[in-house]
Amino acid sequence: MNVAFLPVYPNPYQHLLAEALARREATTVEMLPDLPSAAWLRENRPAIDILHYHWLYGLYMANWRTPAQAVAFLRRFRLARALGYGIVWTAHNVLPHRAAGLWPLHVAVRRLMMASADAVIVHCEAARRELTAQFPRTGPIAVIPHGNYAGIYPAPDRATARQQLGLPPDSFVYLSLGNIAAYKGLQRYIDVFQATAGADDVALIAGRNRDAAGVRRLERLAAADARLQLSVGFVPDEQMGRYLAAADVLVAPFEHILTSGSVIAALSAGLPVIAPDLGCLPELIDDAGLIYPAGQPEGLAGALAAIKTADRERMRARAATIAAALGWDDIARQTASLYRAVATRDA
Repeated sequence: MNVAFLPVYPNPYQHLLAEALARREATTVEMLPDLPSAAWLRENRPAIDILHYHWLYGLYMANWRTPAQAVAFLRRFRLARALGYGIVWTAHNVLPHRAAGLWPLHVAVRRLMMASADAVIVHCEAARRELTAQFPRTGPIAVIPHGNYAGIYPAPDRATARQQLGLPPDSFVYLSLGNIAAYKGLQRYIDVFQATAGADDVALIAGRNRDAAGVRRLERLAAADARLQLSVGFVPDEQMGRYLAAADVLVAPFEHILTSGSVIAALSAGLPVIAPDLGCLPELIDDAGLIYPAGQPEGLAGALAAIKTADRERMRARAATIAAALGWDDIARQTASLYRAVATRDA
């Protein structure tokens, strides 16, 4: 079985899945960073059985060239269908996080995928319900979990990590990790933190700038409050490990989400998580942290306070157990089984 992933992002998810597919299921994966050309589709049809779409946004959005890119996406998709490629889509989100302004286009692309893909993958039952509530589908939808990130981010011990990051050894560190974007809910979170946190608490936020106005506000707040520590930019693997080792809890105050790589990373590091009751998060986190009602600042405030007196060692052990159950070999087995069903659909 030969598969192409598109588009391919730096997130470890696709590479870990591809490695497990090759190791356990004799499935080779070609990584396509962008939308393939019509010539590539024609030339590679004898060699590639399945086109496995992931985050769709980067395939049809291209700033001022978006109209032409969207037309190219549609034409290539139709050509792939006509050439007999199997089509699989993993719905990592229902709609893109940056959906403002082109809502009809985002909706149309997802309707196309739900109507025409041979198989759709989601990471939990809540995601299946949320996706089909907006985009009904008659074809199969498989629930295959997101795998863990065990061993991906090398980490020092807690004391060393704090020393390397310049964090006080006895402070309580709330970590938020990943892209700094509007959907992450960081603005509301910091308002709640500043109103309720103790003098020795630290809110550490690290990630790439995906919300320029929001980052500017966070920078102003951090300049006036030593409890806020902000690191804006790409986070390399070794720095990810330091952050996860130094923290007492990951705070993931999303405003909307299905699945979160940062939450997976925290659980893989045995770190408790505070998150809202959105998407896959309650199923994923279970009792390895605290879940609060989405959109309720008082619920977030209560969780920030409660985690300090919670049995975090039990939560850490539970996080490690949850992550261990998300092994890539089993996920590869489920994914390869789906590929085989798609490849033999017309046999």
